[in-house]
Amino acid sequence: MGTDSSTGLQPKTGALLAYLAWWVTGALMLAVERRDRFVRFHAAQALAGLGAVWLLGAIVYLLAFGLLSVSATGFTAMLWLALGIWAAGVGLWIVCLVKVVRGEQWRMPLAAGVADRLA
Repeated sequence: MGTDSSTGLQPKTGALLAYLAWWVTGALMLAVERRDRFVRFHAAQALAGLGAVWLLGAIVYLLAFGLLSVSATGFTAMLWLALGIWAAGVGLWIVCLVKVVRGEQWRMPLAAGVADRLA
């Protein structure tokens, strides 16, 4: 865990803030934190991982409303799928928060490689 922060925050605090509002605070912390590798990794992972979940959920949700005029069954199915994606995202978000509070550099599947490149 790094100790040289450009924000003046403790690494755990900066990483926790990076996850606080999903990809939004991840992007913000990635922009303001220049030196601490632990914080930058978690900020990039929040941006890549939670941002991808958010985007997928939003797309499915919009597709559901696109299907509304075509098929009530399709609309309902897509709405349930969007709800499942959001629920999985909240679960993933909670795991991220718990892991960072414990000081662990947990690697989110698929997003960690992107986070390594961004951090």
